[in-house]
Amino acid sequence: MTTLPTRPTAPRRPSQLLALAQLVRAELRRLVRNPMYAIGTIGFPVMFFALFGLPVIHEVGPRNPNIGPVLLVQFAAYSLLSLAMFSFGAVVATERTGGWLRLLRSSPLPIPLYLTGKVGAALVFSAVCLLCLYTFAHFAAGVTLSLALSISVAVKLLLAMVPLIALGLCIGFLTTPQAAQILANIVSVVMSFASGLFMPLSEMPTFVQRLAPFLPPYHVREIAANAVTGHAVAPLHWLALLAFTLLFGVLAIWGMKRDESREG
Repeated sequence: MTTLPTRPTAPRRPSQLLALAQLVRAELRRLVRNPMYAIGTIGFPVMFFALFGLPVIHEVGPRNPNIGPVLLVQFAAYSLLSLAMFSFGAVVATERTGGWLRLLRSSPLPIPLYLTGKVGAALVFSAVCLLCLYTFAHFAAGVTLSLALSISVAVKLLLAMVPLIALGLCIGFLTTPQAAQILANIVSVVMSFASGLFMPLSEMPTFVQRLAPFLPPYHVREIAANAVTGHAVAPLHWLALLAFTLLFGVLAIWGMKRDESREG
Protein backbone atom coordinates (compact mmCIF):
# COMPACT_ATOMS: atom_id res chain seq x y z
CA MET A 1 0.00 0.00 0.00
CA THR A 2 1.42 3.30 -1.10
CA THR A 3 0.83 6.57 0.61
CA LEU A 4 0.58 9.85 -1.17
CA PRO A 5 3.27 12.34 -0.29
CA THR A 6 2.04 14.97 2.06
CA ARG A 7 2.63 18.61 1.36
CA PRO A 8 4.87 20.16 3.94
CA THR A 9 2.96 22.55 6.09
CA ALA A 10 4.26 26.08 6.30
CA PRO A 11 5.15 27.26 9.75
CA ARG A 12 2.36 29.18 11.37
CA ARG A 13 2.82 32.89 11.56
CA PRO A 14 2.52 34.36 14.99
CA SER A 15 -0.81 36.04 15.50
CA GLN A 16 -1.04 39.78 15.24
CA LEU A 17 -2.06 39.89 18.87
CA LEU A 18 1.18 38.18 19.88
CA ALA A 19 3.17 40.47 17.62
CA LEU A 20 1.42 43.48 19.18
CA ALA A 21 2.29 42.26 22.67
CA GLN A 22 5.92 41.87 21.67
CA LEU A 23 5.96 45.37 20.17
CA VAL A 24 4.49 46.85 23.35
CA ARG A 25 7.05 44.98 25.43
CA ALA A 26 9.93 46.13 23.25
CA GLU A 27 8.73 49.74 23.33
CA LEU A 28 8.36 49.68 27.12
CA ARG A 29 11.88 48.30 27.46
CA ARG A 30 13.18 51.07 25.23
CA LEU A 31 11.45 53.68 27.39
CA VAL A 32 12.73 52.21 30.64
CA ARG A 33 16.30 51.94 29.34
CA ASN A 34 16.34 55.67 28.52
CA PRO A 35 16.80 57.32 31.93
CA MET A 36 16.53 60.87 30.57
CA TYR A 37 13.17 60.05 29.03
CA ALA A 38 11.90 58.57 32.30
CA ILE A 39 13.16 61.59 34.23
CA GLY A 40 11.48 63.97 31.81
CA THR A 41 8.09 62.26 31.72
CA ILE A 42 7.89 61.19 35.37
CA GLY A 43 10.28 63.50 37.21
CA PHE A 44 9.33 66.83 35.65
CA PRO A 45 5.56 66.62 36.40
CA VAL A 46 6.36 65.68 40.00
CA MET A 47 8.88 68.52 40.26
CA PHE A 48 6.48 71.06 38.75
CA PHE A 49 3.73 69.89 41.10
CA ALA A 50 6.12 70.42 44.02
CA LEU A 51 7.10 73.90 42.80
CA PHE A 52 3.74 75.23 41.61
CA GLY A 53 1.17 73.00 43.26
CA LEU A 54 2.27 72.48 46.86
CA PRO A 55 2.39 76.20 47.80
CA VAL A 56 -1.12 76.75 46.44
CA ILE A 57 -2.51 73.70 48.21
CA HIS A 58 -1.08 74.80 51.54
CA GLU A 59 -2.35 78.38 51.12
CA VAL A 60 -5.76 77.83 49.55
CA GLY A 61 -6.41 74.23 50.58
CA PRO A 62 -8.26 75.00 53.83
CA ARG A 63 -10.64 77.33 51.98
CA ASN A 64 -11.02 75.16 48.87
CA PRO A 65 -10.70 71.42 49.51
CA ASN A 66 -10.99 70.68 45.77
CA ILE A 67 -7.82 72.59 44.90
CA GLY A 68 -5.56 69.59 45.56
CA PRO A 69 -7.34 67.12 43.25
CA VAL A 70 -7.74 69.79 40.55
CA LEU A 71 -4.03 70.64 40.61
CA LEU A 72 -3.21 66.94 40.57
CA VAL A 73 -5.14 66.32 37.35
CA GLN A 74 -3.74 69.47 35.76
CA PHE A 75 -0.17 68.27 36.20
CA ALA A 76 -1.29 64.79 35.16
CA ALA A 77 -2.53 66.32 31.90
CA TYR A 78 0.86 68.00 31.45
CA SER A 79 2.56 64.64 32.02
CA LEU A 80 0.51 63.01 29.27
CA LEU A 81 1.09 65.95 26.92
CA SER A 82 4.84 65.79 27.44
CA LEU A 83 4.92 62.02 26.97
CA ALA A 84 2.92 62.22 23.74
CA MET A 85 5.12 64.95 22.28
CA PHE A 86 8.39 63.12 22.90
CA SER A 87 7.30 59.49 22.44
CA PHE A 88 5.45 60.17 19.19
CA GLY A 89 7.08 63.40 18.02
CA ALA A 90 10.82 63.23 18.57
CA VAL A 91 11.08 59.42 18.63
CA VAL A 92 9.00 58.76 15.50
CA ALA A 93 10.92 61.44 13.59
CA THR A 94 14.20 59.77 14.56
CA GLU A 95 12.95 56.28 13.62
CA ARG A 96 11.57 57.58 10.33
CA THR A 97 14.74 59.31 9.16
CA GLY A 98 17.01 56.66 10.67
CA GLY A 99 15.63 53.97 8.39
CA TRP A 100 13.68 51.97 10.98
CA LEU A 101 10.31 52.62 9.34
CA ARG A 102 11.79 51.83 5.92
CA LEU A 103 12.91 48.48 7.28
CA LEU A 104 9.46 47.82 8.76
CA ARG A 105 7.78 48.59 5.44
CA SER A 106 9.88 45.89 3.78
CA SER A 107 8.90 43.35 6.45
CA PRO A 108 5.58 41.51 6.90
CA LEU A 109 4.82 43.69 9.95
CA PRO A 110 2.07 46.20 9.10
CA ILE A 111 2.90 49.81 9.91
CA PRO A 112 -0.48 50.30 11.67
CA LEU A 113 0.49 47.47 14.04
CA TYR A 114 3.77 49.25 14.77
CA LEU A 115 1.89 52.46 15.62
CA THR A 116 -0.64 50.53 17.72
CA GLY A 117 2.22 49.01 19.69
CA LYS A 118 3.65 52.46 20.39
CA VAL A 119 0.23 53.70 21.51
CA GLY A 120 -0.22 50.71 23.80
CA ALA A 121 3.21 51.20 25.36
CA ALA A 122 2.58 54.92 25.79
CA LEU A 123 -0.71 54.26 27.58
CA VAL A 124 0.96 51.78 29.93
CA PHE A 125 3.80 54.19 30.64
CA SER A 126 1.27 57.00 31.11
CA ALA A 127 -0.54 54.97 33.75
CA VAL A 128 2.78 54.56 35.59
CA CYS A 129 3.36 58.33 35.36
CA LEU A 130 -0.09 59.03 36.80
CA LEU A 131 0.51 56.57 39.63
CA CYS A 132 3.84 58.20 40.54
CA LEU A 133 2.31 61.68 40.47
CA TYR A 134 -0.64 60.62 42.59
CA THR A 135 1.65 58.89 45.10
CA PHE A 136 3.72 62.05 45.50
CA ALA A 137 0.63 64.26 45.82
CA HIS A 138 -0.84 61.90 48.40
CA PHE A 139 2.18 61.80 50.69
CA ALA A 140 3.47 65.36 50.13
CA ALA A 141 0.18 67.26 50.07
CA GLY A 142 -2.43 64.89 51.47
CA VAL A 143 -4.36 64.75 48.18
CA THR A 144 -6.61 61.72 48.39
CA LEU A 145 -9.02 60.27 45.83
CA SER A 146 -11.18 57.22 46.27
CA LEU A 147 -10.19 54.13 44.32
CA ALA A 148 -13.26 54.38 42.08
CA LEU A 149 -12.65 58.07 41.38
CA SER A 150 -8.94 57.48 40.75
CA ILE A 151 -9.70 54.79 38.18
CA SER A 152 -12.40 56.91 36.55
CA VAL A 153 -10.13 59.96 36.25
CA ALA A 154 -7.23 57.84 34.97
CA VAL A 155 -9.39 56.23 32.27
CA LYS A 156 -10.70 59.63 31.14
CA LEU A 157 -7.19 61.06 31.04
CA LEU A 158 -5.88 58.15 28.98
CA LEU A 159 -8.80 58.42 26.55
CA ALA A 160 -8.27 62.16 26.28
CA MET A 161 -4.62 61.49 25.47
CA VAL A 162 -5.51 60.15 22.00
CA PRO A 163 -5.56 63.57 20.25
CA LEU A 164 -2.26 64.42 21.95
CA ILE A 165 -0.79 61.23 20.47
CA ALA A 166 -2.15 62.23 17.05
CA LEU A 167 -0.50 65.65 17.44
CA GLY A 168 2.77 63.95 18.32
CA LEU A 169 2.53 61.77 15.20
CA CYS A 170 2.04 64.92 13.11
CA ILE A 171 5.30 66.28 14.46
CA GLY A 172 7.03 62.92 13.96
CA PHE A 173 5.98 62.45 10.33
CA LEU A 174 6.19 66.06 9.16
CA THR A 175 9.48 67.29 10.64
CA THR A 176 13.13 66.33 10.98
CA PRO A 177 14.44 64.85 14.26
CA GLN A 178 16.12 68.12 15.21
CA ALA A 179 12.98 70.15 14.51
CA ALA A 180 10.79 67.53 16.22
CA GLN A 181 12.85 67.76 19.42
CA ILE A 182 12.50 71.54 19.48
CA LEU A 183 8.80 71.45 18.59
CA ALA A 184 8.10 68.84 21.26
CA ASN A 185 9.59 71.15 23.90
CA ILE A 186 7.82 74.25 22.60
CA VAL A 187 4.43 72.60 22.21
CA SER A 188 4.48 70.92 25.62
CA VAL A 189 5.46 74.11 27.47
CA VAL A 190 3.43 76.66 25.51
CA MET A 191 0.27 74.56 25.41
CA SER A 192 0.57 73.80 29.12
CA PHE A 193 0.66 77.48 30.08
CA ALA A 194 -1.93 78.52 27.47
CA SER A 195 -4.32 75.74 28.55
CA GLY A 196 -4.23 76.61 32.26
CA LEU A 197 -2.26 73.57 33.41
CA PHE A 198 0.39 75.54 35.31
CA MET A 199 -1.57 78.59 36.39
CA PRO A 200 -5.25 79.70 36.26
CA LEU A 201 -6.38 81.09 32.94
CA SER A 202 -7.96 84.00 34.80
CA GLU A 203 -4.43 85.24 35.53
CA MET A 204 -3.37 84.98 31.89
CA PRO A 205 -3.76 87.71 29.23
CA THR A 206 -7.12 87.98 27.49
CA PHE A 207 -5.86 86.66 24.16
CA VAL A 208 -4.54 83.52 25.90
CA GLN A 209 -7.94 82.94 27.53
CA ARG A 210 -9.57 83.17 24.10
CA LEU A 211 -6.97 80.87 22.57
CA ALA A 212 -7.26 78.13 25.22
CA PRO A 213 -10.43 76.41 23.87
CA PHE A 214 -8.60 75.84 20.58
CA LEU A 215 -5.92 73.74 22.30
CA PRO A 216 -6.39 70.03 23.14
CA PRO A 217 -4.87 70.17 26.67
CA TYR A 218 -7.50 72.70 27.71
CA HIS A 219 -10.28 70.18 27.08
CA VAL A 220 -8.27 67.40 28.75
CA ARG A 221 -7.96 69.60 31.81
CA GLU A 222 -11.66 70.47 31.84
CA ILE A 223 -12.71 66.82 31.59
CA ALA A 224 -10.40 65.69 34.40
CA ALA A 225 -11.09 68.69 36.66
CA ASN A 226 -14.86 68.29 36.36
CA ALA A 227 -14.49 64.60 37.16
CA VAL A 228 -12.73 65.25 40.49
CA THR A 229 -15.03 68.12 41.49
CA GLY A 230 -18.19 66.17 40.69
CA HIS A 231 -19.43 68.56 37.99
CA ALA A 232 -20.95 67.27 34.78
CA VAL A 233 -18.58 67.21 31.83
CA ALA A 234 -19.91 69.17 28.87
CA PRO A 235 -20.10 66.99 25.73
CA LEU A 236 -18.41 69.85 23.88
CA HIS A 237 -15.06 68.90 25.42
CA TRP A 238 -15.23 65.32 24.14
CA LEU A 239 -16.41 66.53 20.74
CA ALA A 240 -13.52 68.97 20.57
CA LEU A 241 -11.03 66.20 21.37
CA LEU A 242 -12.63 64.02 18.70
CA ALA A 243 -12.25 66.85 16.17
CA PHE A 244 -8.60 67.32 17.15
CA THR A 245 -8.02 63.57 16.77
CA LEU A 246 -9.48 63.55 13.27
CA LEU A 247 -7.57 66.67 12.21
CA PHE A 248 -4.19 65.58 13.53
CA GLY A 249 -4.80 61.97 12.45
CA VAL A 250 -5.44 63.01 8.84
CA LEU A 251 -2.31 65.18 8.83
CA ALA A 252 -0.22 62.37 10.32
CA ILE A 253 -1.49 59.87 7.73
CA TRP A 254 -0.76 62.35 4.96
CA GLY A 255 2.76 62.81 6.31
CA MET A 256 3.26 59.04 6.50
CA LYS A 257 2.03 58.55 2.93
CA ARG A 258 4.29 61.37 1.74
CA ASP A 259 7.22 59.69 3.44
CA GLU A 260 6.39 56.38 1.74
CA SER A 261 6.14 58.02 -1.69
CA ARG A 262 9.58 59.60 -1.26
CA GLU A 263 11.08 56.21 -0.49
CA GLY A 264 9.33 54.65 -3.46
